[in-house]
Amino acid sequence: MISVKELKIHYGEHVAVDSLSFSVTKGSVFGLIGPNGAGKTTTIKAIATLLEPTYGEIFIDHISVLHQPEEARKKLGYMPDFPPVYDDLEVTEFCDLFAHAYGLSGPERIQKVEECLVLTNLQDKAKAKCKTLSRGMKQRALLAKTLVHEPSVLLLDEPAANLDPKARIDLRNLLLQLASAGKTILVSSHVLSELEDLCDAIGIMRAGKMVVSGGLDEITSITSAERLIQVEVVSACDQLEACLAKFPSISKISKLDGTGKRFSLSHSGDTKDASSILTSLIQWGIPVASFHRKQSKVEDLFLDVEAGRMKKNSNP
Repeated sequence: MISVKELKIHYGEHVAVDSLSFSVTKGSVFGLIGPNGAGKTTTIKAIATLLEPTYGEIFIDHISVLHQPEEARKKLGYMPDFPPVYDDLEVTEFCDLFAHAYGLSGPERIQKVEECLVLTNLQDKAKAKCKTLSRGMKQRALLAKTLVHEPSVLLLDEPAANLDPKARIDLRNLLLQLASAGKTILVSSHVLSELEDLCDAIGIMRAGKMVVSGGLDEITSITSAERLIQVEVVSACDQLEACLAKFPSISKISKLDGTGKRFSLSHSGDTKDASSILTSLIQWGIPVASFHRKQSKVEDLFLDVEAGRMKKNSNP
């Protein structure tokens, strides 16, 4: 649904985006992350047809953003990082304005506005002036107007900025609901923990370039070689550490507490190797209560990439 190919954007002598390529599949949530100045907002604005690239191509559902911007905009919903609302309009009027701009009219327009207010839990604020809303409520109003023409692709730049914890959870659940309904979502965020349970794939940008992109498991496989396995046994077992030491893929065995029941293993193998370890422990009569590979968090992956902890011969 989103395809970016060799995108370059220059501001005079400054290169904001440099040879950027990535794609986002239909119905997925793609997280664009990186430090300030990495080029995330510039990239999103270019996809939203608000900036003309210096070089490269952008396609939305096979429609060229550069050559058919009006057609592309029909499929796009864009939410900037700062909620620009019209202070003197009521929330309903604000959403209705954008519904009218997208060509909706009559009963259909009224219905779509009401649906979006319900979807974003703003029905109780429908008649409130936008200037009276809190920052979080303004974010909701902005999302409501973004959804009013039923775009198939959502571009969300820091959508959870300055939201309270409950509002962040509500937003995450709403985005997951929209993705499950078939919408494709590109979201940037500095709060990396927010992307943990939201994104199917991520792209990590630095200095205008895409350092690495793909699913979390895929990126994990090309970053730091070692991952953790947590093992818990029913009762303390003297043979456990000796058994685990037989596996060359395990470089370190750490006790997690003083009970002798819980261990953390530094493991350089893949899921097949981890399965072999569990199978062997059971065959040796070790009373395993739980065994799981610890999923790398988005923060961990970001720090691995920032520190250059990537496997040799990887081709992100």
